Parts: sequence; structure tokens; C-alpha cells
Amino acid sequence: MSAPLVGYWSEQEVYPGSPEYADLGFRPDGSGWMYWASWSKEFLVHRFRWHVPAPGVLAVRLHLTVGGEWSVAEGDVTHHVEYREDADSVVEVGWAIEPNSELTLARPLASLCGTRFRPVANGGTDPTDAG
Repeated sequence: MSAPLVGYWSEQEVYPGSPEYADLGFRPDGSGWMYWASWSKEFLVHRFRWHVPAPGVLAVRLHLTVGGEWSVAEGDVTHHVEYREDADSVVEVGWAIEPNSELTLARPLASLCGTRFRPVANGGTDPTDAG
């Protein structure tokens, strides 16, 4: 695994106030996820395995897509999973971490995913991991 990628990255840090955003999570064990959410209360999670086969190259094998709606009750966000689909696709993209700590991807990893992210201290977790 590539230590600089390990952690939680968000488009919200790049585009504050945007009506939708994507986050990326890279765990040290090679698992990860892409989380997309919209003000429309839709969400999508792509779970994947990742590694860096060469400097500046990120390889991701998407293995599960989960989607549905999120809601807020008494300050807690809940994700209501409406569908789960197995996937098996591999994506390789160029990546770099800029001097301002911004992660840039040469192209999106999946639909609804952007290409610019900043690290989030004490980052999040896959919101659908428990369910």
C-alpha cells in the first residue's frame, strides 16, 4: 500500500457548499470505498480493493455498489440501503498528491466521483459498513 494515500479524502474540502460530493477512503489493508451523497438525500457507495502497482498509478478493483437514501434524525445520519449490486471491474488511474496536500486523480474512479480531494483529519468510515 502507498502510505500517502491511506486515509480519508473529500471533495467537500475542495468545493465547500456543493450540493453533492464524493469522499474516498483508503485503508492500510488495501480495502476502500468511494461515497457519494447529494442534497437530494441519495447516496452511493462503491467498495473496492486498491494498490499502487507503480509510482503514480492507482489500481482499484470495484467489488460492490450500495445505494439508497440518507436521512437525519436527532442529529444522527442514517443510511437506508435500497440496493446492493456485486461488481467486478478494474480501474487504473494516475494520481498525485500536490504540495497543498490535494489528491488529484487523472480521471474519476467511478461514476459520480470527482478528481480533486483534500485530506480530512480523523476521517470517516464507510457509512454502510455495518449494514
